[in-house]
Amino acid sequence: MSSIVPVKVGRHTYLYESYSYRDAKGKPQNKRRTIGKLDPVTGLPLYKPEYVERMAQEGTPVDTSLLQEVFSAEEISRSSIRERGVFYLLNEIASSCGLLDALEESNPRHWQKLFVLACYLVASGDPFLYCENWVKATECLPVGSLSSQRISELLSRVTHGERQGFYQAWSRLRREQEYLALDITSLSFYSRLIEEVQWGYNRDGEELPQINLCALG
Repeated sequence: MSSIVPVKVGRHTYLYESYSYRDAKGKPQNKRRTIGKLDPVTGLPLYKPEYVERMAQEGTPVDTSLLQEVFSAEEISRSSIRERGVFYLLNEIASSCGLLDALEESNPRHWQKLFVLACYLVASGDPFLYCENWVKATECLPVGSLSSQRISELLSRVTHGERQGFYQAWSRLRREQEYLALDITSLSFYSRLIEEVQWGYNRDGEELPQINLCALG
């Protein structure tokens, strides 16, 4: 099964034909090959001649008015593939829940870098040391370098007022959509080895020590 996948590289959006198949061991695999790119003015696909010819032979003709040689050796040598899926997902979630609005309102100077940094931590779980490589390989907001030194400088420039402003903006945004539930309960135990178990008032009327728990959700 194949599909056409657009991949943005610099000013151009290239079109890749993606193949899904299973290898000799039955494991799913995927291959891609370039078939054209999008016209930067019209947004219409400009297909490579060999792709048009192959599709015609397979009984799926392509509009020949879109036939154009779209790649040069120099373009191919400069091309690269960047990851977009994870950032796209996190950006959509942050936009829909209002997180980006709260971040931009409270930190207008740094919100883009802070958001990309947060996406990196969620997506990779790696230390700040490797963030710069992740940004280079990911199609995300234009934040420039996020090396370890730049990140340290960024975090030092975020003031206490900006942090508090974010908490306040986020609270205003979410307080009408969420609620807090508080529950206090106790668990009785026969064990004599649990240090946290203590004697006290047992509202269940059991002659046993217990642990009192308070849950906030």
